[in-house]
Amino acid sequence: MIPRPDHTLDTSGTYCPRPILETARALRSLSAGEVLLVIATDPGIATDMPMWCKATRHEHLATVRDGPVFRSYLRKRGG
Repeated sequence: MIPRPDHTLDTSGTYCPRPILETARALRSLSAGEVLLVIATDPGIATDMPMWCKATRHEHLATVRDGPVFRSYLRKRGG
């Protein structure tokens, strides 16, 4: 089950690398353990977000497609 997000970032209409850059910026203002929902229309997010989370040690919870929209859920790493 995907937890309820603490914050939402809508990157609809932007393309790589903008969704990841905006995600990195948004995470700076979150506290450790908070969940961010990233809304995107760039299909690349389905592979980019899990790889970026692994590289930055944030927890990728899920990326779900709903028609042309992708919703990626991630938890900011602790410490």
